[in-house]
Amino acid sequence: MPNPLVVITGASHGIGQAVALAFAREGHPLLLMARHADKAEWLGDAPHRFAAVDVADYAALSAAIAEAEAQFGPTDCMVNNAGLLRIGDFRSRPPEELDYEIDVLFKGVVHGIRAVLPGMSERRRGTIINVSSIGDRRPGPSGETYHASKHAVRSLSESLQQAEAKNSVRVINVAPGFVKTNIHQNMGISFEEYSRLTGNPDFIAPERIADVILFCYKQPQAVCIRDIVIMPTTSAY
Repeated sequence: MPNPLVVITGASHGIGQAVALAFAREGHPLLLMARHADKAEWLGDAPHRFAAVDVADYAALSAAIAEAEAQFGPTDCMVNNAGLLRIGDFRSRPPEELDYEIDVLFKGVVHGIRAVLPGMSERRRGTIINVSSIGDRRPGPSGETYHASKHAVRSLSESLQQAEAKNSVRVINVAPGFVKTNIHQNMGISFEEYSRLTGNPDFIAPERIADVILFCYKQPQAVCIRDIVIMPTTSAY
């Protein structure tokens, strides 16, 4: 049988793009979701669909998944990767900005899970991989809603793993830190400034995070790597 469908949010760059390329090399059809891009020429001839979807919009997200499943079959792996980071003095940040950050970072994960979990539970097969952050256990100042949302994602992953164990559905929390992506752009600073603010650490290439995610998925369905932190070896953070 052909390899099953993999759905990836935040798939147009960074970790999401690297994950898409890794699964494409394994022969999986893909549904790629991102807010702004409109195609994925970098995938070449790999079977895929692209949907310009904001994960905060559950109706649009679930519709895109239904259309992809009609073409490629049921979702076997959902990678909830969409995210953003904005920093600033909490006292002066606009409430609508805080709300949207929570909508994407936490509610977006809830939406992705809700869209695929009923089918996975019924089939007694499926893998949900939530890309969290080292911030889910190591909070810090100036990004309070980011860290709180990532902590919520980790808690959600653990709770759902317990709830879905009886249905043989795997729920995995992946918590990377210091990955070389364009996350600094949402912060309004250069990569050099972001590096300085984080202590000039070594950075991990997104492809290495994708390797770990693919490794977790490729374990037998009876094996669930529940929670994994990925950091540079030289980091004591």
